[in-house]
Amino acid sequence: MTRKLKLKRPLAIFDLETTGGMPDIDRIVEIGIIKVYPDGRKTKYQALVNPGIPIPLGASAVHRIFDADVKGKPKFRKIAATVERFLMDCDLAGFNSVKFDIPMLVNEFERARVPFSLEGRRLVDAMRIFHMKERRDLTAAHLFYCKKKHTQAHSALHDARVCWEVLQAQLKKYKDIPLDLNDLHDLSTERERYVDAVGKRFEWRDGEALFAFGKHRGKTLKTVATEEPDFLLWMLGRDFPNDTKKIVADALKGKFPSKRSPGTPGKCKM
Repeated sequence: MTRKLKLKRPLAIFDLETTGGMPDIDRIVEIGIIKVYPDGRKTKYQALVNPGIPIPLGASAVHRIFDADVKGKPKFRKIAATVERFLMDCDLAGFNSVKFDIPMLVNEFERARVPFSLEGRRLVDAMRIFHMKERRDLTAAHLFYCKKKHTQAHSALHDARVCWEVLQAQLKKYKDIPLDLNDLHDLSTERERYVDAVGKRFEWRDGEALFAFGKHRGKTLKTVATEEPDFLLWMLGRDFPNDTKKIVADALKGKFPSKRSPGTPGKCKM
């Protein structure tokens, strides 16, 4: 028997492609919405959006939307009223929408000065359901990749053996997973996104380090080091991880991390 959602008003399932992963400073480059009505009807809305800033190559590598694709397309403020009307009286759904897509959309509406409220809207996040219902521990990984039941979970030596089996099975299953340990380190520590894999206070953006937190979020490390070095001195005196502090200390000496290409470890340059 098919189970169907009990809708009392339209549900708008939407997704955004963006210039990056910071909802407060990044911009939308594409929006897609499917509106499902209580009677089963569906309508849709889709638009490419000129973000008004260059699209980082790292973002384009993910969604395949480049600066040339949005040249001449409307900025969000030009379509904001249309999007707001399309979403009027709708509940909202998406995948990782609560933490990312919804804050991003709200910020774009604010910049466009078009009123948009979440009050009274129900928010549904399919990623939350996925993570809640599907086990993601070592036992589940062993069964998924190796087709074996992990019967001695939380025995340290047995867990280590199972982890090795899972890793080997992953390398066999996913041909795009690197075999080099340097590349696996980058993948495992989110080096592709963060300059400081432990602290996660600086994010790569077109080869430069950007602040990923605080009042300077979205500014380059070089800009802050030049215009407000006291902030970096403040960071050195606070309880930040050592990898973050080393980047800050180097910046105060005029040495800044750079990243030549995805998968290439960063290096410092004067």
